[in-house]
Order: sequence, then structure tokens, then C-alpha cells
Amino acid sequence: MRLNSLLLLTACAALTACDPTTPEPDDPTPQPQGDPCAPYGHIHREATGDWCHCDRGYLAATERLACVVDPNYVPRTGFDFGDKGEHACWHVTNGPYATVMASTTAQPRVDAFHTFYTVKLRPEGGQYVGTFQFKSYATGDFIAYLSHEGVPFSFHEGTKLVEPAATEPIPPELRDGACQGELVRMVGYELTDKVQYTVTVGPTELSELSLVIEHL
Repeated sequence: MRLNSLLLLTACAALTACDPTTPEPDDPTPQPQGDPCAPYGHIHREATGDWCHCDRGYLAATERLACVVDPNYVPRTGFDFGDKGEHACWHVTNGPYATVMASTTAQPRVDAFHTFYTVKLRPEGGQYVGTFQFKSYATGDFIAYLSHEGVPFSFHEGTKLVEPAATEPIPPELRDGACQGELVRMVGYELTDKVQYTVTVGPTELSELSLVIEHL
């Protein structure tokens, strides 16, 4: 009888089925986390550390992940195009030059410093389109200089459209002089350092265009 009792206890210990108080395993389903930077910004989670991308008029708190009011913020009343494209036109003649080709499998980068790009688009639906990547290397005003008027051109952060701050033609004396007709249009944006933006071109009847993106 004693031997049978020992065998029964051993079996119960091995199977844990004899203990009605055995705790249930933890639920492995990940729980959604709120955005600590909201409602005045959103979080960027990166291998080097999380950080807040805050809306205009707010800045990242120094001691925690949050967007707080910027006490020094002054609402802007306009966008300054600086030299009106003179430096960008210098790159038309002097480079450096790079060519990128739109693809359905990759998004080429167009963020090399002070570079004149030839952007080759891919056919789609009887027209041409292209999607590219631009990782901002500073916070502030950027200008996209384009070779054609009217070509659809936009920056997105994720699915959010970055609204242009202003658009203006390059003055005729620069357009037809130093620019040699290669750059004709300026589009101003306010971008944020370290943010990865998507640049979308088209749809357009053009198969390629010229592009320079500069930080003021």
C-alpha cells in the first residue's frame, strides 16, 4: 500500500494534473501601447532609442517621452526661398550628379547632400510614376527644385501628407541662365531631422525629370 501511494504522488508531481490550483499560463498576446508623444506629436521607435516627433509649436520634453509647448515658438508668416535657386542652379553645371530609377521592388534614396539627380520614372497606367526615400539630415526649411512645372510631387511621413509651405517659380534670369532651363520650380517644406520621408512623383507624361533638394 505504501509503495502504491508513493507511485501515485510521483505521477501527480510529474503531470501536475492532480493540483487543481496550478496557475494558468500568461496570455502571450501583445497589448497595444498608447503613444506617449500624443496628442501634439507621435513617437518614432528606432534601434538607437525612441523619440518624439512633435507638431509645430511643440518640442520634445527632455526628461520623458512627451511633446510640450515650445515657449519660443513664433508662428511663421511666409516661406523664404533664400537665393531663389542660385545655389541649386550651380549644381546643374558642377554636380555632383546621380541617377535613380523608380522600381516596384525598392525605393531609391534621393537624400545625398548637394546632389543633382536625374530621376527616371517607371511606366504605370499609361503614364509614369516613382516613389523614393528621403531621410532628413536637419530640422528646418528644405526646398525641392524641379525641372518641370505641374508634375505631381509630394513628401509623406508614413501615410501623412507633408503639406508644402510654399511654391514659387525660379526667376527667369536664373532659370534661363545658370540653371540652363534644367530647374524651373521651387517647392518649400518644413522637415524634421532623422525622419524618413517618402517622395512621390507623378503620375505624369514625363519619363524622367531633374531634382535637387537643399536645406536652407
